Amino acid sequence: MSITFQQIEDPFSDEVFRLTKVGLFPYVNEVFGWDDEFQKQRMRDDYQPEWFHWVYHVNRRIGYVCFKPYDQALHVHLIVLDQSVIGRGLGKKVMVEIHRLAAEEERDITLSSFKCNERAVRMYESLNYDIAEEEEHFLSFRKPHNKAL
Repeated sequence: MSITFQQIEDPFSDEVFRLTKVGLFPYVNEVFGWDDEFQKQRMRDDYQPEWFHWVYHVNRRIGYVCFKPYDQALHVHLIVLDQSVIGRGLGKKVMVEIHRLAAEEERDITLSSFKCNERAVRMYESLNYDIAEEEEHFLSFRKPHNKAL
């Protein structure tokens, strides 16, 4: 079952923000507290529109990813899936597709996760990510492009 990505026309739309809020609210709220306007502005300030891609599974939109290519790495800023597909292994399939894209360009993958997002942390560990750095509320992960899944 294939995962495909399609550029998001307006990544700062209400639709994208609603999905972001549903997906990230529990973790952001626990660590920082959630403020809609602050989060909307943060998305506009910190992320470029071309980094956002809808995620499709069997022609059904299931969420989005936001990743930025660097010289040696592809940094995954956000992976947000619709709550209706959480727990079905689709996050892992999305990451496998990101690995494929990164490997084509011989880029490592980097990302960070809230420690309190235990499901995501377990997924990255199951995909053989290395913990590159640990902070109070975050884990930074790295996976070399030539490291097996």
